[in-house]
Amino acid sequence: MKKIALCATCVLFCFVLLIPLARAESEYVDGWLGTWTVIMNDESTVTWEITETWVSDTGRSHIAYGIKNPDAVEFQIYYSTFFSKHFYIEADHDLTVYDLPQDFAEYSELVPAKDFQSFTAKTGKYPIASGYQGTEPPDPEPCAASYLLGDDDPRLDILRRFRDVKMAASAAGISMIELYYETSDELIRQCEENPAQKLSLKLMLEAVIPIITILL
Repeated sequence: MKKIALCATCVLFCFVLLIPLARAESEYVDGWLGTWTVIMNDESTVTWEITETWVSDTGRSHIAYGIKNPDAVEFQIYYSTFFSKHFYIEADHDLTVYDLPQDFAEYSELVPAKDFQSFTAKTGKYPIASGYQGTEPPDPEPCAASYLLGDDDPRLDILRRFRDVKMAASAAGISMIELYYETSDELIRQCEENPAQKLSLKLMLEAVIPIITILL
């Protein structure tokens, strides 16, 4: 009787320990659930509806299943704990993880933001640039460029495209993007206190934009 009670206690203890582990594993792809507005490289938009996720028995493979509209194309977002990356591929939902291509040239890598409300895409098979949760663009983060040029300046689109297409394509670029938004508040504050600094930075930014345009 004691052995049975001990065994049952051990099973219960292991179950309690595994609950948070299972939840942590599901977080890899559960953040993709919902409606996404996705911006393509040609600046057109499509909508993703992601309604289901799956985790392998080993916990190493995670998949989110979605439909791309307007053409109702089935796709999968595959996350491997080995690579710690999210990969997009247009494939039937009944295609298992064991049947997915092993060649990562067949995918496009997606880089979700820390809050999983938006993402950028690295250059890959599919012409995806970026996307955000829902159908309404999120409130923009404090941005030094829009402060210097003005919120309605069309040149901001050039800077944002350079950010999403070029800079977001590398880990170093992503780090620079994060640093830029982290310091924008302080930079704006300094410019408010020193109009001459604001003018100087504006002229520098305007001089760089033509170069960025060539690089796109």
